[in-house]
Amino acid sequence: MNQYGNLRNAAPAMVLAVILLLPFLNKPFTIDDPLFLNAARHVLADPLHPADFEQVWNTGDRQKLSEYWLGGTLPAYVLAPVAALGNREWIAHLYQLPLLCLFLWAGVEVAGRLGCDRMQAGAVGLLIAANPVTLAMSATCMPDIMAAAFGTLGIGRVLAFRENLRIRTGVAAGTLLALAITCRGTTAMLFVVAAWLLFPSSLKRAAACYWPLLLTVLLVVAVLSLNSGAAPPEVHNKAGVAGSFQQLTAIRNVPRNTVAFLCFQALTGPLLAYWLLVGGRRFLAAAAALVALGCALARIAALTGSANLRQYAVPAALGICFAAAFLGLFGELRHGAPLALWAGSGLLAAPYVHMAAKYLLPGVPAVAMLVVLHGARLEPRRFRFITALLIAAGGMAGLLIIVGDAALAGSQRAAVDQFVTPRLRQGKTVWAGGQWAFLGYAQSAGAQPLANTAPLPKPGDFVVISRLDYYGKLDQLPLRLELVNVKQDDRCGVFVLNRRLSAGFYSNRFGYLPFAIGCAEVNRYDVFSVR
Repeated sequence: MNQYGNLRNAAPAMVLAVILLLPFLNKPFTIDDPLFLNAARHVLADPLHPADFEQVWNTGDRQKLSEYWLGGTLPAYVLAPVAALGNREWIAHLYQLPLLCLFLWAGVEVAGRLGCDRMQAGAVGLLIAANPVTLAMSATCMPDIMAAAFGTLGIGRVLAFRENLRIRTGVAAGTLLALAITCRGTTAMLFVVAAWLLFPSSLKRAAACYWPLLLTVLLVVAVLSLNSGAAPPEVHNKAGVAGSFQQLTAIRNVPRNTVAFLCFQALTGPLLAYWLLVGGRRFLAAAAALVALGCALARIAALTGSANLRQYAVPAALGICFAAAFLGLFGELRHGAPLALWAGSGLLAAPYVHMAAKYLLPGVPAVAMLVVLHGARLEPRRFRFITALLIAAGGMAGLLIIVGDAALAGSQRAAVDQFVTPRLRQGKTVWAGGQWAFLGYAQSAGAQPLANTAPLPKPGDFVVISRLDYYGKLDQLPLRLELVNVKQDDRCGVFVLNRRLSAGFYSNRFGYLPFAIGCAEVNRYDVFSVR
């Protein structure tokens, strides 16, 4: 299938995604958007050291970004045009759309190379486009979409190189995989997938088959070396990917995050829903019984005070259902091992401090292909009907996540407009405690980031705390504070981060659901004057 044919087959998916996302062009920046936009702004002034600037984040310590940026610096360069144009919301989100279309086109190309016909390849593209994680991350300017696009393009070039062994194809494959890894570390699993696909027929052919992967390694090392920046000697050993990895990962996180990964796969991907529809009554009954058991155990744990059982009973049940569906589908496919590895890309984040649904994104094309390749065995009319159901359900879930995300980010931007900007216009000094959209908009307005160390607020200054995302040490700071205002933003709607409703799209530390609908607190903002 030529590239024009791939583009034609991907066109319906592109149109669907753009139609769903256009209403959210002016969506406020959210979660880590400000982090990457700040890096993009800095790279305009210091192109060789994109992470060499101070950024208060996470626990409120004053650190160079290079000390805790567990990933590559490439997004700073890719997003530099957005920063040059003023970091406006609509520009940043519009900028994501070509990257999304590139991702969809690449997914369709790989599907064609793996044996899908035109209709099946188009179905793969639509399943990728309508995946809730794809839609949700396309409505941000975090680098997940660009990483998935580069990674999927890289696998497409790997498959082409396997056929023709041309130097330019190998260079393209190695370079694209390197670009993906230097955007998001979870795409490193695609390196393993590429190694599997390029496995030589004899040891003598190893060099001829694997030199593109050596190129990938060299490029990744070169780009990641920029992460350490121009760090002074006392922090140089903490800067860069190695230092960040040591700070932000631990083996004890693996069990919790593995459960969350499987649960997010169950609730955001099409595979479990597909298998519930085609796996037969026995699987449907077993899955219902298992989830009911998980809910019952969680209820019992709530009464007995067993925190771990309460937190993990339901997500573990959902994760087991997904694992069973995955094994059932995989067992009926031949040569599905590379796709299975690819689908598990997000598991590379298991040692990280938390698991987020966005880490599933690199594996979304593989899951879509597994579903379509298995669905090709069904009666065509039934397959089309099931695919349409999966696309509709995924699209609606994705829109709900975007709505909930916009509500959270909008609340934080509104708090800046209400509590920070007016005081700055009065000539006051305002300190913002928190991160995500709140700190990003506050710093853009002129506020100072509140950290755990000096410089600290002085008498006459104001401190505004975003409670949802503040993990600093306000109570331990040598400050005399007077509470002058409290805003508790309660509302009914969609939530993506709410512990009471177990919504945790961006972190399983908040919950196991990608979104929740209900009435609860979005955030709380405390305003203090310094005496």
